[in-house]
Amino acid sequence: MHGDEDMAGHDELTGDNLYDDPYRVYARLRSEAPVAFFAGTHEYFVTRWADCQTVGANDRIFGPSDSELRPEARVFGMPNVLSMSGPAHAALREGIEAEVRPGRVDEYVEALARPIAVEHIQRIRQRGEADLTRELFEPISVRVVAAVLGMDDVRTDTLQGWFHAINGGLQNTVADDPRVWEKCDAAIADIDDVMRPMYDKVCASPDRSMISHVVHGGLEQGKRRSFDEIMPTIRVIILGGLQEPGHGAANAVYGLLTEPAQNAAMLADPAGLALKAYDEGLRWIAPIGVTPRVAFEDFELAGTTIPKGSSVAIVLASANRDESRWDDPDRFDMDRRKKSHASFGYRPHFCSGHYLSRAAGRIAIEEAYRRLDNLRIDPERPVNIKGWRFRGVVNLPARWDA
Repeated sequence: MHGDEDMAGHDELTGDNLYDDPYRVYARLRSEAPVAFFAGTHEYFVTRWADCQTVGANDRIFGPSDSELRPEARVFGMPNVLSMSGPAHAALREGIEAEVRPGRVDEYVEALARPIAVEHIQRIRQRGEADLTRELFEPISVRVVAAVLGMDDVRTDTLQGWFHAINGGLQNTVADDPRVWEKCDAAIADIDDVMRPMYDKVCASPDRSMISHVVHGGLEQGKRRSFDEIMPTIRVIILGGLQEPGHGAANAVYGLLTEPAQNAAMLADPAGLALKAYDEGLRWIAPIGVTPRVAFEDFELAGTTIPKGSSVAIVLASANRDESRWDDPDRFDMDRRKKSHASFGYRPHFCSGHYLSRAAGRIAIEEAYRRLDNLRIDPERPVNIKGWRFRGVVNLPARWDA
């Protein structure tokens, strides 16, 4: 049985439905067609927890995809860290991870992230209302990660604009809206323009920035990667790295604000509960919804044959809501029994920045609940959640007692 035949009657599997609310689609797929071919992106969706584990853990059969047909190729360029394998991938990861290993993050994250969080909260505190995603959690995220990257001099709104435009491009492969591509391409050109002098600087004088490590890391002394070699990976880092901590925090806070008892608990003990809330937010709404693979040989999974050469999407967001793993999975519950979720992907492509993401997200949530009294959703403005490759609470209007 092949996925396209299996899904012949499933008219819910469309780009629009996925963008608006993928979880309803994923629930049906898990029940009726856990491995399903989606013609919109020319890939097989794998949606159950156990099957995602099977694909994610089997790098010999399901390796990173370097297909030019994938949206990542159009947006990031190839090769990038997501499409690579073997020694070249390991060497590049060595550079990426130099500044985001747990021990290194512990050395700087408090002194870096907490003042940034406090500063941005103070900017909105007296107003008594704000869009917490756009005005608080995204700015905190981009300033923390930009500092690690070495992009301190880039404006916050520029950084936010970059990842929104790239995100739009990645999710535009079905609709193929030329206006979205125009914004995406303009952002990529702008990134290249900003990066070129930074690249020249770290070539001449290496420093501790992640960009410098990406240029030099994992290579023999005196060797370095070219500008064209690093830029596809830098675009990956800009999208995932700048976006994930902020959207993870926004997703978690939205979950808290929809659960009065949990919200009250967080208000009473923000330092003790912020990390639990952040982790549950990552499970509940995975900021990065899918991770790509390619089948190196025919493989049967859940009654469906995935042909050799096929693109495969491990649907992390669906795995995180699999009923066989979690009770009441569609509910935000930071008190549920702790289990690992799939939001950071699978090795050898497990997210390099996972520890920094959790630390920055924890601090952002903790300070928000410590300094914004009686935090609550603004009933007069809509919450906006969208996307499936990348999904988040993109607008979170809230009020508090100023």
